[in-house]
Amino acid sequence: MTKHLLSILLFILYSGFSLAQSNSPKKFSLSLSAGPAIPVGAFAKKDMENAVIYFPDSSIPNMASISKSNNGFAQVGFSFHGALNYKFSNHFYTFLRAGITSNSISVGEMDDFVNKLYGVEWRFSHANNNLFTITPGLGYTLQKANWEYRAGIFLGYGQINYPYYEMVRVVGNERLKWAHSGPRPNLQSLASGGTLQVSREIGRFNIGLEMLFQQADFKYSIFPKTSPGGSQSETYDDTIRARILTLGLLFSYNFSYSKK
Repeated sequence: MTKHLLSILLFILYSGFSLAQSNSPKKFSLSLSAGPAIPVGAFAKKDMENAVIYFPDSSIPNMASISKSNNGFAQVGFSFHGALNYKFSNHFYTFLRAGITSNSISVGEMDDFVNKLYGVEWRFSHANNNLFTITPGLGYTLQKANWEYRAGIFLGYGQINYPYYEMVRVVGNERLKWAHSGPRPNLQSLASGGTLQVSREIGRFNIGLEMLFQQADFKYSIFPKTSPGGSQSETYDDTIRARILTLGLLFSYNFSYSKK
């Protein structure tokens, strides 16, 4: 997928510069967009029956870990992005965008499953998935009177916080906690995706709508441990498959502007 996207980016860059004319508009603009971030695919699934990992040598079902690769448990969140755009020909432009997307994690399914499994009450908590990206990209633009239509693709850097979660049970005066034990580094990966925009030009400003899709796979290791007193001898490798669709309001300012 990444190789195909890179090939398309290089093709657009070559085509754009080939088609550029000496009198083509050279226009810089700064754009901002914000809106709900909708998890899609495996990132949005919430099936604990499929996500749970059991100890293989236990005589009774005993949970060892929770896999996120096919069930991300992500809920609708929010997204904010900014981009510096450069229109280098009549129809092609390049951009550098950066942004943050935050999705909370649904723990209700985890609570219900574990409480039925063990017959006692545990309570889950989970850190939000906060995804940061900075990605260069290329796109195609079409101007119709005061309306502008844009489509772009991008490939760059993605970072997400460690998916830390814990399960807590209070027994008398003792507090039992089942959680990852060890470092919790931020995770890094290639991030890719695309944008579709429609906006209306009002002087130096453009106001419109943007649809953004971005994806990244983040590999990590988890060592769940019950404390105090409990332990286990195995580390599990897992992957967060972030797939996010954002529908947002778009606002941009054109630094170069000539009246028609």
